[in-house]
Amino acid sequence: MTPATLDDLKLAWKELGEKLERQNTLALYQLRETKRAHFRFGFRPLLLGQVLQLLIGGLIAGFSGWFWINHVGHTSLLVCGILLQAYGIMFILFAIRDLGLIRQIDYAAPVLAIQKQLTHLRVWHIRTGIWFGFTGSVVWLPVMLVLLHLMDAEFWIDEPRKLYWLIATALVCLGLNYGLLVLSRSPGKCGSALRRSWIGSTINRAQAALDEIAQFERELS
Repeated sequence: MTPATLDDLKLAWKELGEKLERQNTLALYQLRETKRAHFRFGFRPLLLGQVLQLLIGGLIAGFSGWFWINHVGHTSLLVCGILLQAYGIMFILFAIRDLGLIRQIDYAAPVLAIQKQLTHLRVWHIRTGIWFGFTGSVVWLPVMLVLLHLMDAEFWIDEPRKLYWLIATALVCLGLNYGLLVLSRSPGKCGSALRRSWIGSTINRAQAALDEIAQFERELS
C-alpha cells in the first residue's frame, strides 16, 4: 500500500467518523427534544383540571352570592351563603395561581432552571392541598344547611343538639386534617406519600420526566 493510498484511507476514515459523530449528535438532540415535548405535554391534564376548577369556583361563587343576597334577613343562611361564596372565590384564586405558575415554566430553559420552577409548583400544590383539606373539613356544614333550606327540610336541624352534633363533627374533621398535616411533615414513607398525594399525579409524573431528562443530559456530558 502506497503512502498516498494510506493517506486517502485515513482521510476517508476521519470523514466517516465525523459523519457518524454528527449523526449521533443529531439523534441525541432529537431524543432530548422528544423527552422535553413529553414533559410539556404532561401538563395538559393539570391545565384542563384548573380550567374546570375555575368554572366550578365561578358557579359556587355566583350561586352563593345570589343565595345570601336573597336571605339578608336570615342571619344563619346569610353567613352560610357568604362562607360558600368565599369558598368559591378560593377555588378561582387557587386555579389562577396554578395556571400562572404553569405558564411561567420555560420549557426551553436548562433543566436546573425548570427544576426550580417546578419546585415552586410542587410547594404551591402542597399548600393548596392543606388549605382544601382544612376548608373541606368545615365547608360541608354550610353546604348542608343551604341544601336543607332549599329542600324545606330545616326541621332536621331545628333542635340545638343536632346543630351541636354537626359542629362537633366539623371539629373532629379539623382535628383529623391537623393530624394529617403533622404526619405529612414526618420524614417517613407515610409523610412522603401524603405530600405526593397533595402535589398530584400530573406534577409527580412531570418531576419524574424532568429527572429522566437530567439523567439523560448527564450521560451525554
